[in-house]
Amino acid sequence: MMKAMVLVSLAAALASFGWGLALGFALAVVVLASLAIVVTLPKDALGLGVSASRGRAFKDERVAVELLLTSKKGSSLAQFDLTYVPDGLEAAITGEGATRTLEVTSRYAGVFGGLKVRVGILDPLRIFARNEVHDIEASFEFLPTFLLAKNEPIRVSAAILGDYPAGRRGFGQEFYSAESYSPASSSKDILWKRQAKNPEEDLLVRVGEANIPERLTVCFLERQMLPERKSPRWMDLASEAMARVGLSVISTGTTLRVVHVLGEETTVSEAKDPGSLANLLVDLWREDRPREKRVERPSMADLVVTAESETSSPDVMGLVQDKPSILLGWGQRKKGALSYGVVFFSGQEDVSGLVAAVLSR
Repeated sequence: MMKAMVLVSLAAALASFGWGLALGFALAVVVLASLAIVVTLPKDALGLGVSASRGRAFKDERVAVELLLTSKKGSSLAQFDLTYVPDGLEAAITGEGATRTLEVTSRYAGVFGGLKVRVGILDPLRIFARNEVHDIEASFEFLPTFLLAKNEPIRVSAAILGDYPAGRRGFGQEFYSAESYSPASSSKDILWKRQAKNPEEDLLVRVGEANIPERLTVCFLERQMLPERKSPRWMDLASEAMARVGLSVISTGTTLRVVHVLGEETTVSEAKDPGSLANLLVDLWREDRPREKRVERPSMADLVVTAESETSSPDVMGLVQDKPSILLGWGQRKKGALSYGVVFFSGQEDVSGLVAAVLSR
């Protein structure tokens, strides 16, 4: 009896082992098949795009773009994280599953790009993963906060107006037109002789012709193509300075014309209002911007904006000594004669006085 029971137990154990072996083999086949699916997926099995190729905000504000995901052959998303974020940016990915949003902020003005994302793709059983790295095909534009400042027109000295008439109403010495007297009119501009001849007419005042030019050309000079150009702090400093110059120029009704000299290449842009000025400030930093090989001479500009470090070049030093200039830098100031007609800009200095002097030359 005991022997029979032992034989029965042994047979049951063998049967269970056989079933377990068969089940284990079947599971192994399923796992290997699932692994084969994720291993044999084509490159870029998970398509990744963005809802917008450009995002814009003021610095310290948030730019958000939606990440568009497309999965192939039943693969599913395992993980989603940033592997590269340029200096100066703070970025994070929010959301779940196929609904993801990339949020970017910056303490610096300028244009940033080149973010990279690692995507982990799971097999159908969600056991194995394969990683892919994707480039985010979008640029993030951050404007200088000075563009938000109250646009107060700068005052141009009336004592030297009239030398170069621009054909616009102003305070110059050339006669432009006559208009009815108003409380804002000056008594010295009243046309007394005309009033004496026609006493029944309304009191008229003389309107002078302004000398303020229709365009003011600024040369933004980056001849040495220094490594600091890639620095977020450099982009921010130059953007803030150009924003201050631009708003001062535009406030007088003058068109800002910027000749950007980068190495031996040149681009020319214009701005007539704060909106076009914002576009100009962004375009300064676009790597894909078309450039001409012909260099417009910086000496033809009305005002020069360049890095203080650029003055180590004798040519640039001579240009700065000859032209009203703004030198960008945050280091220790050099002791020397660079004071008349030069503003050293480290982020907050007022440039309206220099711009007013240039407009009234």
